[in-house]
Amino acid sequence: MKAKFFYDGNCDFCSGLADYWKLKTDTKQIDFLSFRDYSESELLKFHSQLTWDKCEGNVQLIYGNSRLPGFFGVRRMLFWTKYKYLAPILYLPLVPFLGVAVMYFLRFFKSKK
Repeated sequence: MKAKFFYDGNCDFCSGLADYWKLKTDTKQIDFLSFRDYSESELLKFHSQLTWDKCEGNVQLIYGNSRLPGFFGVRRMLFWTKYKYLAPILYLPLVPFLGVAVMYFLRFFKSKK
């Protein structure tokens, strides 16, 4: 089963992130979908915790039975790119805190434009 990367089609940062990863990842491994194309009940069929509130202004990776939001989804997607050898660095202690902060600030400044 392919992983699903849900993004907010109304968020410039989220759409830009999805467009970037579409070019960098193996599309046999993952589908890129705007959550706005689905109703709340359709989203729940993909994953029991996937709701409009969690998807708004954010990205979500559904991989198997796991829902990985924001940085954690992007970190997992690195394994499907040519950068897969760098992905383990993002699992080092304290790196997730920095990653979440960077994603927050990028989203904040990108949405200001």
